[in-house]
Amino acid sequence: MAASPAATSRNVTFGQEDLTLCDNKVITSHYTPATFIPKNLMEQFSKPANLYFLLLTVLQMTPKVTTTGQIPTIALPLVCIILMSALKDALEDWRRHKSDREENERKVLVVEGSGPSATLKERKWCNLRVGSMVVVRQNEYVPADMVLLTSADEEGHVYIETANLDGETNLKTKAAPNAAFEIVGEHENRDEAAKKASAVPCTCECELPNEFLYTFAGNITANPSGGQQKISLDEQHMVLRGCKIKNVSWSLGVVVYTGRETKIMMNSKERKGRKLSHLEREVGRLTLLIFGIQTVLCLIAAISSAIFETSEENLNKMYLNLTDKDGNSQNAFLVLVIRFFNFIILFSNFIPISLLVSMSLAKLAQVFFFYADDDMVYKGIHCMPRTSDLNEELGQIEYVFSDKTGTLTCNVMDFRKFCVRGVNYGQGMTEIKRQVMMKMGKAVEEPPPPVPGAKRTPHVDLVDERIDAVLRNKSDPHHADVREFLFHLAVNHEVVPEFDEDCVMSGYSASSPDEAALCYGAKHFGFSFMGRDSSGISVQVDEKDTIKVQILATIKFNSTRKRSSVIAKFTETCAITGAAKERMVLYTKGADSVIMARLRPDQQNTAETRQSLDTLREFAEDGLRTLCLASRDLTKDGTDVDAWLSRWNEASLATQNRERKMDAIAEELEVNLVMNGITGIEDRLQDEVSDTIIKMTQAGIKVWMLTGDKTETAINIGVATGLLEAEAGKKGERPMFSSADFEMDGDFNQEEMSKKLRQVAEKARIAYNQKKMFEGLVIDGKCLELALEPENEKDFVAICRNCSTVVCCRVSPKQKGAVVRLIKAEEKAITLAIGDGANDCNMIMSADVGIGIRGLEGLQAFNVSDYGISQFRFLQYILLVHGRWCYRRIAILANYMFYKNFVVVLPQYFLGAVSGFSGQKLYNDILYQSYNVFFTFIPIMVFAILDQDVSKKASLKYPMLYTAGRDRIYMNFKVSLGWIASGVWHAAVVFFVPYMVMSNGNITHSDGKANDIWMVGSVVFLLVCIVTNLTVLLETCYLNRIVALGFFLSALLWACGQGYLSGVHGTVVTSELYGSTSRLFGCPMIYLVILTSTAMSLMYDIHVKGLQCSFFPTVLHQVQARVLTDKAL
Repeated sequence: MAASPAATSRNVTFGQEDLTLCDNKVITSHYTPATFIPKNLMEQFSKPANLYFLLLTVLQMTPKVTTTGQIPTIALPLVCIILMSALKDALEDWRRHKSDREENERKVLVVEGSGPSATLKERKWCNLRVGSMVVVRQNEYVPADMVLLTSADEEGHVYIETANLDGETNLKTKAAPNAAFEIVGEHENRDEAAKKASAVPCTCECELPNEFLYTFAGNITANPSGGQQKISLDEQHMVLRGCKIKNVSWSLGVVVYTGRETKIMMNSKERKGRKLSHLEREVGRLTLLIFGIQTVLCLIAAISSAIFETSEENLNKMYLNLTDKDGNSQNAFLVLVIRFFNFIILFSNFIPISLLVSMSLAKLAQVFFFYADDDMVYKGIHCMPRTSDLNEELGQIEYVFSDKTGTLTCNVMDFRKFCVRGVNYGQGMTEIKRQVMMKMGKAVEEPPPPVPGAKRTPHVDLVDERIDAVLRNKSDPHHADVREFLFHLAVNHEVVPEFDEDCVMSGYSASSPDEAALCYGAKHFGFSFMGRDSSGISVQVDEKDTIKVQILATIKFNSTRKRSSVIAKFTETCAITGAAKERMVLYTKGADSVIMARLRPDQQNTAETRQSLDTLREFAEDGLRTLCLASRDLTKDGTDVDAWLSRWNEASLATQNRERKMDAIAEELEVNLVMNGITGIEDRLQDEVSDTIIKMTQAGIKVWMLTGDKTETAINIGVATGLLEAEAGKKGERPMFSSADFEMDGDFNQEEMSKKLRQVAEKARIAYNQKKMFEGLVIDGKCLELALEPENEKDFVAICRNCSTVVCCRVSPKQKGAVVRLIKAEEKAITLAIGDGANDCNMIMSADVGIGIRGLEGLQAFNVSDYGISQFRFLQYILLVHGRWCYRRIAILANYMFYKNFVVVLPQYFLGAVSGFSGQKLYNDILYQSYNVFFTFIPIMVFAILDQDVSKKASLKYPMLYTAGRDRIYMNFKVSLGWIASGVWHAAVVFFVPYMVMSNGNITHSDGKANDIWMVGSVVFLLVCIVTNLTVLLETCYLNRIVALGFFLSALLWACGQGYLSGVHGTVVTSELYGSTSRLFGCPMIYLVILTSTAMSLMYDIHVKGLQCSFFPTVLHQVQARVLTDKAL
């Protein structure tokens, strides 16, 4: 039965397909064959530029207004642009259609009929419905979200690979609910299982479809022969669409969510709009400015023309033909309107029609070089640009927000140290501690030599002979405690053992690398986790005895609880007497702040606990990831576990607020704990992290670290990576906000925190005005939460503005995103966020540019990023090299596009000024409309794709070059105004020199014939092409054969176009240019005009560049001089 609009849950009857709910068809395509043309055209003409040129096309076909004989000459380039965009959209959507078709036409076995008559038949995925019972075979993908009922495994377990969901390739365990598995029974044959499952009347009540991948609540009401039975369901019993079944030959389940209601599809919503680079926004504003200039010029021209055509003096000049046949003059306002639209058409190229397409094509070609850069390849993984829209944004970054684990570090965890009863085990110095000591100038001790013949275990780097001595000596006072600690590690986890082809255990697989490292640590010291089934797990002790541990309840970790627990029941043999006894123990591990608060009162302030806390701080200072382990012997303290389990099971059956109810029940049990110990896991720094951060700092980029780790760990990572100085205060103040400093009687004093924030902010404002930077700010999550409040955020930003770096500790994913958004809004800065895990997605999507590291935490961050890399050190290449190059190229491209259109349009305006603004054209329409597409397109595109002001090596050697992007020196109002001024000068020269030489009765040819307007126009147009292309050459730093080829092709295209249109090949396309080519190149005076005009035009640019380089050199000029000097040496 379908849920009503007000329903809070969904009811599913097993085996009865609900046709009122959506089918299982997946549609990710944007268009259909029927909607493509109208929908795409609507989207194309929703862009202001395309709409503007469509209006011009209409004006060109309008009588009286047209200057092209009602021939829409602008239609050809407009159609080309529309077709190119439509082709790109169609290709992308065709791929989506193809993917959808492959997905929807996959087949799966479906149970048809019920009881003994039930059969398995193949059916397409798209035809599944809620209620369908399906059988998924090994290595097949799950077709819809389904609840497991049984499998070929003797315990009803299923191993799944979730790479399609979160990118993680390690196996996870799912299981049929124990009670449901008992009802259906164990079957080696899937046909028998299908008959049994379909014979038992069952209904499922579950939550409505939602996007939360890792939660599910529901229950099954089964009616076997013995009567009604209610069975609790959670996420452990559900397998999501897109998962792959592994290690079992088949599994059987019932579909509860289909199609667009599956969790993976509800997480596949497209982001609202695309990210727009700041340079594109600047181009948009410049376009509006140019349109304003065009409108003013057209209005001036129209007014002048109306005055000219309606003045008494000119009306009397019959040869001007300004009156009708009856001798009446035209209406002045009508003339003004007509001439205004005449000039709008004539001067339409003020706004380059090919600007956006040129930028898109250039950026599309640029990303190939991102991918092809061999310096950004790690273990076969290339840099993966997921968009080309933000290439130039990479050259303007002001703030980098970085995660720590998996981003600055490798996310490869090694069990390094542990502490039991205040005794620290594990010798040697961690890599992070070693880096810190070296930066402080202190002696670094050598790592302890490996013990000959010592046992080696993956992900364990713990050397300490005392451990083996304690474990061997049963009379040692710490013997039992260390064994209990190691047993805890082997029991309290969700690790899955992996087996090779010979069914020999080859290792452990876990969703968290920390858990796997802890399990390997227990194994290294003789407590090997061997496997799990529906009742519990098996632990082999000292490679001899195997203890069967019954897991009565698993209380899972979540971000609120910050801990995980299991209730374990097992029989223990006393190491001294050999007597066996049954124990029931609650094992809990989690964050120190959570565990310490739940210790037994007599344990909270003992010497051992204080020593353990000191060790915890030492571990954190060493850069280790720490966990506290504690337990409660439920057998000893007489806890009524059965009563607690009854309430726990009752809470687990709730379909509403299940997690909150279960957390409340768990709180009752997780008290009066006894400390077992502390673990220290080392996550090593990635290669060249410190060098990369130092280079970014030299480039003027502020690097922030946002991490969930403890303050001490974060500070040491900051020192090791170069974010912070080894000695606080060495390079300015280091304000620190720790929640521990504001806690009074266990409560957080917000007033004191806010007071200190205001005081430090005031000091920061004064220092900022005096240009005295703070070294950095360190703030933890609780203080940050208060700092982000509206009444405090201005003070927080004031402090951050004056800090070289900021380290945020113990922060949540939500806080990461909030920090990025705040800095974007308040500082108007261009931001970049980089991370590798699901907890980084918020800040990656919030930043102007998101970088995802394809690491061990899956593909969540990579999938929402704009650019994907595999190592943090590649950030120096993507920013200081490619990003900087792209910013310079695209900025010059954008300014050049406006410049060159000023050069080609203004001569027509100047012609109007000397001809009464009659609307007379200067150029042939075909050549005019080909100007942007053919004659000036290739050189600037070669520049925008390939030009390098300095080499990659020099870009990395001189990071200060990057400040050009931060300071916007290639794209700002002043620079754009300079380009426009250059365009005005070039236009004036290329028009007035030929005009003065070839017009007003001046004879330039030996045949004595005067030049007509088209001859003058041909010379002017040639000069426009020469000057604008040579301007690209003046901007080019990287001269090579491809650049030369681009100029050659541009000249060749002009020659072909001019020659063809003038009838060189015997075909007269237009009478305007007939014979003009032979006259053009047959006159020596024309060559002199071309040389003079070109020299006069470019003289301005050459002198400006020379004066700047000599007297006002930029950082680029200085670096180029150094590079040339180095080469000379």
